Amino acid sequence: MSVGVIGQPCLTTASVFHTLFLNPIDSTCPASNTDPPFESAVIRIAAEPLALAQVYDAMAEDPKSTQDDGAVLVRVLRYQAILTDYSRLAAEAKELGRLLHLTCVQAARGIGIKRAKIMRYRPTMGDMLVEAGVGWRPGVVGHVKTATDVGEAPGRAFQTRQPVVTEDLPNDPEIRYHPVLAEHGIISAVNVPIAVDGVVWGTLEVDSETPRHFSEIDVQFLTAMGNILGMAVQRMLQDRHVEAIAKKAIAEVEQQKTLMRELLHRDKNDFQLIMALLVTQMSKQLGPDVKQAFRHVADRVAAISMAHDQLSIRPETGTIDMGDYLQALCGNFAHRREGVQVEARCEHAELVRERAVPLGLITNELVTNAVKHAFPSGPGTVRVEFTVDHDTEQGCLTIADDGVGMGPPRPGSAGLRLVQSLAAQVGGTVQQNSPGHGTVFNITFPLVV
Repeated sequence: MSVGVIGQPCLTTASVFHTLFLNPIDSTCPASNTDPPFESAVIRIAAEPLALAQVYDAMAEDPKSTQDDGAVLVRVLRYQAILTDYSRLAAEAKELGRLLHLTCVQAARGIGIKRAKIMRYRPTMGDMLVEAGVGWRPGVVGHVKTATDVGEAPGRAFQTRQPVVTEDLPNDPEIRYHPVLAEHGIISAVNVPIAVDGVVWGTLEVDSETPRHFSEIDVQFLTAMGNILGMAVQRMLQDRHVEAIAKKAIAEVEQQKTLMRELLHRDKNDFQLIMALLVTQMSKQLGPDVKQAFRHVADRVAAISMAHDQLSIRPETGTIDMGDYLQALCGNFAHRREGVQVEARCEHAELVRERAVPLGLITNELVTNAVKHAFPSGPGTVRVEFTVDHDTEQGCLTIADDGVGMGPPRPGSAGLRLVQSLAAQVGGTVQQNSPGHGTVFNITFPLVV
């Protein structure tokens, strides 16, 4: 039968190929107990490598050999050189299309014919497309398709994952003669599978216009080339997958940044609207106490707004640098009262907004109170410090002044209760000390809950 897969063991050619390609020529090479890396069940390769003298003996003793022993050796060495170069190029290839074309060129060059092609299986279409080729008329590569059933030679190689040799295509009763092959006068062909990650990705095919007998060495050469190509394709597909994941992640991050900027922009507009409403209502009030209450509320809203300003500086992190935030708050107080200085010495620490805002409001309350009441008759200094104990993962916010000290609570004042309530929101405690002069507040809290 003219079509099929090579199934008869041939010690001479198989042993030569195994010795010269799969193992370097070495008369001292020890015997191997493992099968050579050739997966097709239809081609049998000698299990043990032969010494160079044994190669010549085997070739001389093979009664089926119709080729000169020296020519066989030359062909094997030629295949070995081509595969060595091809494997290096395949490992370095970056573009799949160029690698597929190179494979066709090298396969045709190795076998010594003009035409070769690579067909890729398309799962969504259920067919095989000519993805690359040499020696074909324009319009074949990228357009011609074949079926994947065993009635087509590429389909049979695809379905069985075994090499398929067809020596008389026009007259073979089992294989359909594809119109493109008939157009080019193809008589004999070999198809070998290309496996990617254990799944047949496509086939490599060489086509001859003259009747051609393809030996086991020819088929093994093409099979080795198909295996190398499969590993290269797998690497490229993995690289594409990783690149796609990276691009998707970058796009998602950029989208999140855009959304964050938009939200912060809207928040800023909302804060400005709230401030406008407060100022409008405050201007309508007649009583000084009511106006003062409105000012306190406006200061608190401003402190929260300033935290959102810090977020807008670092939208990619979603956190607030507590040192920068407190520095900005203190800068806002620097010109509230002539002669009163507000100094800030703050370490840097990243806190989420939900923890940074209560600490900012505490700072706003205590600094505002000190600026207004701690220095009734002269200048003074309010000191804001923020320190981090990395061993205990504790933060400490200190607001101190060198004024007259804190007296009993004023009627209607809720400032200290508000400070204690805000400290509780971050799991912190408030300690108030009154040294010889002035007042010191220490708010200690865990950095991470």
